Amino acid sequence: GRLATRSSRTALSAMRYDDVQVGEKFRGTVKTIASFGAFVDFGADADGLVHISQIADDRVNDVRDYLEEGQQIEVWLKQKRDGKFGLTMVESKLSGGGGGAREPVNLSPFEGMASDVWVKGTVVTTTSFGAFVEVTGKSGATAQGLLHITQIQDAFVENVADVLQIGQEVQVRVTSVDMGAGKMSL
Repeated sequence: GRLATRSSRTALSAMRYDDVQVGEKFRGTVKTIASFGAFVDFGADADGLVHISQIADDRVNDVRDYLEEGQQIEVWLKQKRDGKFGLTMVESKLSGGGGGAREPVNLSPFEGMASDVWVKGTVVTTTSFGAFVEVTGKSGATAQGLLHITQIQDAFVENVADVLQIGQEVQVRVTSVDMGAGKMSL
């Protein structure tokens, strides 16, 4: 039937290993989540791995706090080796090699910020439970925080992606900062 034709056409149009270049940006879909990262279909002939260290600037303890299967995300090709693809969700991590201790994210510019102060932010990714938004503080420092689905608007939100898009500019308030965990809620 019709479905079989469509899927075989997709397989034919997949980018081959040699066609994709390190540094290129892709839109992908999270296929599988593992304790060490997520496998993403980004249009190549094999899925790529976003290692847990490549999901966000701050330390990620649980991949599922950031990603879910079926989620659309933006990724950059960080490396390719032996027919496998290494991806990153953080453009600034393209150049640096792995290993070494990473600087913890500095949330101090946001600590003690009044919860009635609006700050400008940009949606980085959306999930079933909210959106991660990169906000800029008074000093120009930036950090990502979670805008929970219940905090997006007064009306009930069924699907975050219906209300917010990746790259969209939003006004948010910092509701809590957990310096120990390196997490910020919006």
